[in-house]
Parts: sequence; C-alpha cells; structure tokens
Amino acid sequence: MIGILNEADVGVLSDAVCEVLEKQGFNCESRTILEAYESGGALVDYEAQVAKFPREVMQGFAEALRNEDKSGWRDQLEVEDRDVIYSGFHPYNAGSEFIAPKPPYMFHNLSTYYYDDDTGERRLGNHTDFIKLIQLGDMLHPEQGMGHALNLVADTPTAIEPLEAALVLLEHSHNPRGVYVMDVRQIPYLEEIEAIFGIEDPRWHWMANICPISPLKLDRLAGERYVHMLQTGLYPAKLAAMPVSGVNMPITTGGTIVVIAAEFMALWFAARALQPKKIPLTGMPILGTMDLSNGNVSFTAFDAAIRRLSICDFVRQWTGVQLAPGPGEWTPTKKPSMYCTLEKAYFAMIAASFTGYHPEIGVGHIDSGLTISPVQLLLDHEFTQGLQFLEKPVIKREELGLDGIFDVGFGYNENFLMTENTLEHMRSATWMPNSFSRDAWTPEADAAALARAAARVRELVSEYRKPEGREDQVAAARAVVERAKREM
Repeated sequence: MIGILNEADVGVLSDAVCEVLEKQGFNCESRTILEAYESGGALVDYEAQVAKFPREVMQGFAEALRNEDKSGWRDQLEVEDRDVIYSGFHPYNAGSEFIAPKPPYMFHNLSTYYYDDDTGERRLGNHTDFIKLIQLGDMLHPEQGMGHALNLVADTPTAIEPLEAALVLLEHSHNPRGVYVMDVRQIPYLEEIEAIFGIEDPRWHWMANICPISPLKLDRLAGERYVHMLQTGLYPAKLAAMPVSGVNMPITTGGTIVVIAAEFMALWFAARALQPKKIPLTGMPILGTMDLSNGNVSFTAFDAAIRRLSICDFVRQWTGVQLAPGPGEWTPTKKPSMYCTLEKAYFAMIAASFTGYHPEIGVGHIDSGLTISPVQLLLDHEFTQGLQFLEKPVIKREELGLDGIFDVGFGYNENFLMTENTLEHMRSATWMPNSFSRDAWTPEADAAALARAAARVRELVSEYRKPEGREDQVAAARAVVERAKREM
C-alpha cells in the first residue's frame, strides 16, 4: 500500500485511540461481549453497558495483532468472504500483476428501494420487484446464483423478512444462495426451512458485516449477530463503518481515524476473547462526508476517499491488519447511467492505486446503496468484464500476426483491418460491450446505452423459466414462515 501516514502520525493516532478507549470506552448492549471484555482486562460497568480498556491492555492487544501470522487467513475463508464487497477482506499477498475483479452478481444486496427502469419510479421494494431481480440473476449469472436482496420491505414485516426472502428464493431461483440474517432469533426457523430443502451449507443463513453505531457503540441485535458470527467460527470477524464526518464522527481526517479505529479495535478485541481459533479480522471503513452547502452525503468524494484510505493505512501500520477501503459501490448518483458506473470505477481505481488490489466496481446500486436498478447492474456487469483487458496479455508467437505484418509491409497500400489475424482475433482482442457505449459521452449516447441495457434486461427476464418440482417443499416452508409470523 502507498504510505499516507508517517511514524509520528501513527504514534499520535494510536495514543489517541488508547485514550478514547480508556476514558470514554465502548458502549455495548451485549452482556456476552461485555463479559468477554472483562475477562480480557477491561473495566466494565454492566448497568451502563460500557467497557473501558486500560491503555496497557489495548497497547498489548495491538502488539499481539502485529505479531500474528496472517498469511493463512485467506485459506480460512469461503467464497464471498474472500471478496472486498462482502467482507472487506484484503489479500496479504496481492502480488504485482493486475487482477480484474469478478463480474458482479446478486449474492446479497442491501438496498431497500427498487428503481423501475421502465417507468423511472423509485419505490420501496416488494415481492414483485424481488422476483424480477431473481429472474434477472438466474439468467445473468446462473453459476453464482441469487441471494437475498432487502427488497421486500414494502409488503413484509422486518421480523420475518429473511424467512419470506428464503421462501421466495427457494420457489423462484434455480440456484438460491441464501439469506441475510438480521436477528439471531430467525435462525432456528431458517434451519427448519433449510432442512426441508436438504440444504447443508451452514452459511446459507449468512452473517453480514457488523456495523457499530458511531460513535463507539453496538446495539443489541448487532451484538447478538456478532456473538453468533464469532462463536460459529465460520466467518472472519468482519466489520464495516458508515458514519458521516461532522455528524457522528469528527470532521477532521485524524478525528475520523481515531473513532473508527477505536470501534474496530474494541470489536476485534471481543473476537479474540470469544473465539479461541484466531479467525481472520476484516473490515471496511465506508464513511462519508457531507457537502455543507446542501447537506448531501457522499461516500466516494475525494475527502471521503482520503479518510477511508488513511484509516486502512493507520490500522495496517499499528496492528498489521489489512482493511479494504471498500468497493466502488455506494456512489451518490440517483439514476442509473454510464456516469454512475464510471463514478464507481473511479473510486475503485483510487483504492487500487493506493492498495495494489482492485476491488469490485459495483452490483447495481445507485443513490449511495439505498436503491438497486437492474439496468445499473447490467452496466456495472459489462464494465467489470471489460477490466479483464487490463490483465497480463497472453503472448504467443502464433498470435502475433507476423504474416500480416509482412503482407501490410510499410502500410502504403494495405492496413491490418482485413488481415486474417484481425478477423480471427477481433472479438477476443478488443472490448465490445453490448450495452455500454465506447463513444464519446453525450446525453444521447448515455440514453442509447440505457435503452440497450433495459432491452437486454427485458430479454433476460423473458427467457426465465420457474423451477419445477418444489411445490411440496415450498408449501412446507410456507408453514414454517406462517408459524414465525405468529411467534415473532
């Protein structure tokens, strides 16, 4: 990673983190975590639900993290938890060659709003919207499958949303990848549903990154999810933070680093206390900054980017733990467009230039992640596929086109357009996107790209066919969901 902070900066910041955790402490609504803190040397006020960490305790913890061997962390992780966008994991041996990110797929999308590309309406998602996303996902990325999008909020109570999402996925997706757990009380019902369908993947009910509520606190539901995540030993101790400078954290870069690093250190401290296996530690500081002239928040503006990158640099230097500044996703653009994809790509490029590892571009979100657009997903997908052209080219003598070079000679009478080598390799050697436009940007070019992408979405959805033969299992799962409605 390109260094941002020097040794003196790290000294000032680490001293401040220790001071904050010693004097202010960390507010946590989980008694299990508070007891873990106390066992590790923290001073705990159970009534106030606050743990305070003596300076020497946190300094010793930082030193212990620096000394841990992290080279095998990647091998402990499964599938999505190796990706930046889903866990914040950053490779410890990124290498010197450019590696393109994987094309996006809808494993889990946390946008609660749905953008109707045909009408331009932005609305809270419902069953119809979620089913259309499933149909698109099954056709666009069948191998990766389709997971839970938080797009049922308009017609489903929050307490049972993952259960209802499981039911919809298992009825409509050919490759249902699971759901995002919001409340650990939902897990027994999900396990019943999984048993009905013979699902044995313990991650099918999936634990997403844990977000503290800045500044310096963790609520009960998040605490219960975090304890479950740690005690299973199936996941990294994965964190995320999405505060806004000047609102729920200091407005300066240094103050931002102190608050976010203190939150992450307190929660990783719990990970080492609650899980004897040294599971990987990951995280994404996806913080935002505000345009003080109008109140709009951006998670990808330059002043947000330097804060995100600086936190990663500080934590790396102080503890040896690699954070990811995040993917290109969560740009503030409100409507799908080529510009939105390029905005995501620009932040991903900034992250890659500082860290040496190119994160994912995006998975179809607009409006800082609040909304998902099928057309935007298609644009993000095609653009990401194009990044494969930046990987190391294949060099083979038989592909050099030497015969064509000699036939064209000095180019007085011939050119390479009609050589056999060009005809043979024109599609593999050049980027030819279906929807994304390579023309100079104009409003007309952008509109044409959106129209092509929308037509492709309609075409894919029209080719979808619902899975057959699951009717009895779906009925049995529906009974579980109905019982959950009564009990939860």
